[in-house]
Amino acid sequence: MKNALGVSLGITALVWTYLALNVIPGVLVWAGFIAWGAYFTVGKDALTKTISATIFGAVMAAIAVGIVALLDDYLAVGIAAPIAVGLTVYGLTAFDKLNNVPANVFGYAATFGFLLMGTGFNDALGMEGANLIALDLANPIIVTSLSFILGSVFALISEKVAGMLK
Repeated sequence: MKNALGVSLGITALVWTYLALNVIPGVLVWAGFIAWGAYFTVGKDALTKTISATIFGAVMAAIAVGIVALLDDYLAVGIAAPIAVGLTVYGLTAFDKLNNVPANVFGYAATFGFLLMGTGFNDALGMEGANLIALDLANPIIVTSLSFILGSVFALISEKVAGMLK
């Protein structure tokens, strides 16, 4: 088939979107697609590398918000946030085993965006970041990580289906 990957992506995207919107509570369609795209940038052994890298990015984004929560009593948020982001973005490249910069950044950006979807840092810092340690779907790390895992799995499935259609 001439466009096997396109057909496979269309079919699996349909299934992913349906499941994310109607069946699997708490997952984010768009975060799954970000991990899906990251999967195709990774190369060999993409599934485990994509999952670990995007989750690492999610954790680093949450750490950034935690740093802002610590510093905002001493510095203005306008200063604390850039410091926190600078430190944690550097951290995205600091560990050799997790040095998949594109997928790390995709996970970071998606989680940071999700954290700031309300009114920005004021919502993310609410309750001094209590949601960052919650063990449920109130925790943005859990929500985005679950979405990244499922998006990565759907990327693998779309790759396998495309191979079968060729």
